Amino acid sequence: MQQAEKLSKLNVFLEDVKINDKNFHLRLGANFPIISDLFQKLYSNSLYNEEAFELLMHSLVKNFEERSSLQKKRDIARVSNPNWYSSEKIVGMMLYVDLFNTDFNGLKEKIPYFKDLGINTVHLMPFLDVPEFENDGGYAVRNYREVNPKFGTMKDFEALVKEFQKNDMNLVMDFVLNHCADEHQWAVEARKGHPKYKDFFYFFPDRNLPNAYERTMIEIFPDTSPGNFTYLPESDQWVMTLFYGYQWDLNYKNPMVLVEMIDTMLFWSNKGIDIFRLDAVAFMWKELGKFNQNLPEVHLLLQLFKLCGQIVAPGVAYIAEAIVAPEEIIKYFGEGLSQGDECDIAYNANFMALSWEALATQNTNLLKKSMNAVPKKPRNTTWINYARCHDDIGFGFDDKLVTELGLDSLQHRLYILKHYCDGFNGSFALGQRFMIEHETGNARLSGSMAALCGLEKALKENNEREINLGIKQINLQHAIILSLGGLPMIFSGDEVALPNNYDYLNDESKKHDNRWLHRSKMDWSLVENIEDSSSAQAQVYRQLKILIKIRKQTPAFADNNDLEFIDYENTHLLVYKKTVNKDAVYVIVNFSEFDTFFERNLFSDLNENKLFNLLTESEIEIHEKNFIGSYDVLWLRK
Repeated sequence: MQQAEKLSKLNVFLEDVKINDKNFHLRLGANFPIISDLFQKLYSNSLYNEEAFELLMHSLVKNFEERSSLQKKRDIARVSNPNWYSSEKIVGMMLYVDLFNTDFNGLKEKIPYFKDLGINTVHLMPFLDVPEFENDGGYAVRNYREVNPKFGTMKDFEALVKEFQKNDMNLVMDFVLNHCADEHQWAVEARKGHPKYKDFFYFFPDRNLPNAYERTMIEIFPDTSPGNFTYLPESDQWVMTLFYGYQWDLNYKNPMVLVEMIDTMLFWSNKGIDIFRLDAVAFMWKELGKFNQNLPEVHLLLQLFKLCGQIVAPGVAYIAEAIVAPEEIIKYFGEGLSQGDECDIAYNANFMALSWEALATQNTNLLKKSMNAVPKKPRNTTWINYARCHDDIGFGFDDKLVTELGLDSLQHRLYILKHYCDGFNGSFALGQRFMIEHETGNARLSGSMAALCGLEKALKENNEREINLGIKQINLQHAIILSLGGLPMIFSGDEVALPNNYDYLNDESKKHDNRWLHRSKMDWSLVENIEDSSSAQAQVYRQLKILIKIRKQTPAFADNNDLEFIDYENTHLLVYKKTVNKDAVYVIVNFSEFDTFFERNLFSDLNENKLFNLLTESEIEIHEKNFIGSYDVLWLRK
């Protein structure tokens, strides 16, 4: 479509738009040509092309008209501070509503708890309507416009949002883009043979095309859900299901699917969602004969989601949940002319996995080498920095970098698994293998923070030395994610060192998935008298609370694309520097259970002999050789 034709089409459309908002018209005018171009790149050959594009434009108008004046006011404030999600003031927590405190009303009751700890951004794990049993922990959505009734009503959710906003708190929503439940109305109609809704999915009359697709497809859950297609006996057909058989992949080659999902996203934007976590985005586009992750069309789709969102709700931010190699994850921020027009935030999964590798080996060489190999991300984008989440830990290191360190890639992974799962070399960790590759023994890892850091076992055995080391390892992980820059996300329960949840084995719907091992129900008795208690859990909470408070007072811990890893020869230490204006903070982390030293020459630009230790609020003298204790962390400001 030529530029003149695009402008003509826009002007015709704007004549029918009755919205008297200059900023909306400016955003629509600026983004319309790009949206039109992207749409045509994807759908020029689709039978639904023109109808779908018209529906998309009307969706933008409708949703802006329905957006409340309060939401529009929040948008204006954030547009004037577009990097708000990268601020040192932002600290997040990820939680399951029912495991945290029963329902939306129970969550609302705990706002004082969040505020005491310093949490102002809460990521609710999936809370939409799902089938009762087969729902993949909420990621098989039955209705995108209804909340799960066990959490309450839509009115309860709206009341929760209102209280969050009153307390200046942000809400993160899991938006499941790649698939829906086989009980979703679209799937129900597709099963009946309705042609419109069959086109919402990938249907095949026999195994010929599925077999051809699978030659280049990875299996996501090879143990519990092998293959990528599910047979439907009632119609003698196959449907694409990359994750589980009850999760049908949405067909984004049909523009009607895209329009429905963008309209749904805007619906929840208007309900008060501040940040969308776009789930499983790497898999959204499939092509026969091509690897089923990170295809170029995925990025065009995400740009359409973001640009449409910017028109209606410009204060909302977007997270790419793409757990892929660093050179691929960078692309989800947008490349070239599209920088800033894709996702604002991505998961720092590579660093997370490497931090556990460094704890297991007490050696930071691979961590440092890998971080130096990560391409620089665009400005005004940021990472979610996390030590633990609802998912397993996958050790997807770059084999080339492992080999360059003289290590065998498979044997190195097996060593890490032995450390966390088998008590190897005296390890106190109580992790478990997830999705074992039977040919190699390689696997991913499940386990709570307290279990992986050895605290759970140490408490059971009343081993004072190991209890102390376990607390220090947890504190180390939290100190890192709070100081790397970006959005730190604490997994609920880690703030009080909850142990593994072995009760999941008694639940028929969960016992086949050991990721429920680290999805524990919050124990509120641990919080009673937490400020005075001498328990290990209380110590973890109080130390985290102090770390959060200091982070919020330290502008250098915002993400200004200023993170600098320092290549220091002591293999036990990780050293990095964060800078804002002339204010520099050095972070020094000892990944060893033994005390060690660092030299003065670590600080290349140090003109005097004193630094201010943020964690002790005191000046320290820097000598030629300086002590750092086992698993200790220093935050040193010039």
